[in-house]
Amino acid sequence: MVRPRPRRGAVPLNQLAEAYSDGAAAWADGPILVYRRLAERLVAFSPVPLEGRRVLDLGSGTGEGSRAALAAGARVIATDLAAEMLRVGRAGRPPSTAGDAVALPFRHDSFDVVLAPFSLNHLDDPADGVREAGRTGRLLLASTHAADDDHPAKAAVEIALGESGWERPPWYSKLKVSMAAWGTVEQARAVVERGGLDPVLIERHEIELADLGPRDMVAWRMGLAQSAAFVAALSADDRERVVARALHLLGPDPVPVVPRVIFVACEGR
Repeated sequence: MVRPRPRRGAVPLNQLAEAYSDGAAAWADGPILVYRRLAERLVAFSPVPLEGRRVLDLGSGTGEGSRAALAAGARVIATDLAAEMLRVGRAGRPPSTAGDAVALPFRHDSFDVVLAPFSLNHLDDPADGVREAGRTGRLLLASTHAADDDHPAKAAVEIALGESGWERPPWYSKLKVSMAAWGTVEQARAVVERGGLDPVLIERHEIELADLGPRDMVAWRMGLAQSAAFVAALSADDRERVVARALHLLGPDPVPVVPRVIFVACEGR
């Protein structure tokens, strides 16, 4: 497959892959608390059982989608553009290879299901990833953040980091625009159809993670790719000051984390 020529203002995938590789360890210490549950819910959303099926975990990250699919009885292979993410917890994970979501190193119809938890929303045009997923698999299960997804921990952590010198990476602002491209059910349907697949089921879900305390919320936001490398470079004392400041801004009794997400199931025509 010929890779689409990058658009002006597109998300620079090489920078994105580097940021996620640099933040791989931090991801396993914080964001995993949120994304593990969301991956499990995406697998449960599947309109077909995954038991015995060949599943590609696309944009595998630290492997939460893989684990959920394996628990459902699937046979899994994982891929991610950020190779270091694939090395986290390597011993307990399925076979994997580095791969680009718009030029996957697999043959046509290699998989029964392509599982893409919060990965295609990193593309400048998610329809490009939908199209490639449809080439390699028969059913695509994908998730993205809803347009109104938010939590006070996001602002609290960004303010605390900013006071210590952190700045949003250039790719991050572009990524937010790309993610907004299919932040509603209607937009997600349009992306799927533009990618050449037929929607089977597209729904907006609110998933309450009531067990996450304030420190978990701060660890979630500080461990994301846009901030993980900056946090890792801080001294232990400076890092704890940032955490304390974020906790102060967040308050002692923050609202629960309730990710608002779009779940997508679609198949080839």
